[in-house]
Amino acid sequence: MVQTTLAQQPLAEAIVEVNPPQSWLKRYRWALLFAGLIMVFIATYGLAWWNAYRLTNDYLDDADASFEAGNYLDALTGYEKYDTEAKKYVEYGGYMQVQRIWENDYSYPVPDGVQRAKDRIHEIVYERLTIEDAEQFVQENIGRTNPYLGMIYLRLGELYETDGQLRDAEDIYESIPDLFPNDKALQARAADDLAKYRRNILKNETFVGA
Repeated sequence: MVQTTLAQQPLAEAIVEVNPPQSWLKRYRWALLFAGLIMVFIATYGLAWWNAYRLTNDYLDDADASFEAGNYLDALTGYEKYDTEAKKYVEYGGYMQVQRIWENDYSYPVPDGVQRAKDRIHEIVYERLTIEDAEQFVQENIGRTNPYLGMIYLRLGELYETDGQLRDAEDIYESIPDLFPNDKALQARAADDLAKYRRNILKNETFVGA
């Protein structure tokens, strides 16, 4: 039997390639990177949510104070007031601003105070707002993008009708489709108001002529 030494073996057979085991960090680096990105997203979203939550509470306090004082338009929209000591304007929030903070469908979880703000908006617009308040809001927001402009403009027409300013009310009802062509719900309400208005006019004319 012939024995061969290592020196006598071919070089390719003598050299055994050994692949060192991959480190745990290298093997799972993509998973770790993905997990890290998730953690960064959660931390960023959490910080943004907390800031929005604190701002919401501040705005609610401001709006509640305005509401209790009977300043319903300020409670609705917020306002600015000049601070003589700080020598700058200070912003005070309103219920509409609270709702706007959380209007995105991806804003979650939504604080309980947001629903209270929505309820107060409805109460102010349909129970507390005067003709002067509604006129002021419309004048201040003409030419601006305000999601509440159509609602309050139509409410102004309803207030005109209640006050006996019938021609002004009719003008508003008729102008809604042209001024707010993309708001189908608002158009439907305006059409309903206009139909009721015309029925009442016809009824009154019939009564007078009888």
